[in-house]
Amino acid sequence: MIFEVEHQRHDVDLIKIDNDETKIVFTNYGARIVSWKYHDNNIVLGNVVEADEFYFADPFNFGATIGRYAGRIANASFELDGRTYQLETNDGANHLHGGENGLNRRIFDYEVIDEIGQIKIIFTTTIKEEEDHYPGDMTIKVTHTYDADHKWTVQYEAESTKKTLFNPSNHVYFNLNRDNNAVDNHSMRSSSLKMYVLDDQHIIKGDQPLDLHQIIDEEKILFKDIFESNHEVLKQQMLHYKGLDHPFEFGDHKLLIDNSEFELKINTDMPNFVMFTFNDPQSWESDFNIYKSHSGFSVETQYLPNDINMFGDDAQSILESHIPFISKTSFQINEKSSLK
Repeated sequence: MIFEVEHQRHDVDLIKIDNDETKIVFTNYGARIVSWKYHDNNIVLGNVVEADEFYFADPFNFGATIGRYAGRIANASFELDGRTYQLETNDGANHLHGGENGLNRRIFDYEVIDEIGQIKIIFTTTIKEEEDHYPGDMTIKVTHTYDADHKWTVQYEAESTKKTLFNPSNHVYFNLNRDNNAVDNHSMRSSSLKMYVLDDQHIIKGDQPLDLHQIIDEEKILFKDIFESNHEVLKQQMLHYKGLDHPFEFGDHKLLIDNSEFELKINTDMPNFVMFTFNDPQSWESDFNIYKSHSGFSVETQYLPNDINMFGDDAQSILESHIPFISKTSFQINEKSSLK
């Protein structure tokens, strides 16, 4: 394994790792993944050549680290220890993905560590409470590791000066098709797959998610079967959102997504994920926008969005002051022909 660093404008660096069959690229802007190629097939959406322009204009958070809080917080406010905190409204009346001063819009410091069988990139930054209006100043470390088995692991570490919320994730979009056709032909598999229903404002409605195995009655759930389901509630959700943008519960912290050629194994210590199937990319009016509906999907491992307003003091996203946070998610790509 080898790596090199390419310097672009606006302090954007690209860290490129070559592992023969696969190549992966990260950047210090948003501590994000930019590209991941298996031979000539790029399985994530992004832009290497024009990264120093593309990502500053990008409204869809391609490959970015998200935080302090992934997902929406209803009415951009929450209560913690009897005090109400008002956050930036950047998604209608709600707060989304940590706001305009979130981790996705920051130039991180970084170091690259070349170890036997793997390369680590350690990104670091600090968020001040006056910047994003969450309580406490927070030091954050995001470590991307790529190993000889074509596994990408992202680890989040953080500590806050005050009791606060922390719910980080990564907003990578995958597409396992060689031609980047719609991902409707992908399927997902886990021992349990339950999808939360949303209201018209993208906020979880009720506490009883839909059991997709009961609705579709298949071990592997084809994306197309979700999109075209005749189940009353699921159909209403797909018509309203034009696809998935929903939180899930899943079994054993493991998820497998595949098409006819590749499989992507996801392991995490987080209890939930949000899947977004890139439903309305046409809203981005830019020459950079070459994307169509369902041209990618995200698997954002995290705590449930808006958990602080759902569960109060029992919300999993609450982080006590000076208590270290650590969480890890891995993504491993395999070509099916190599598994036979």
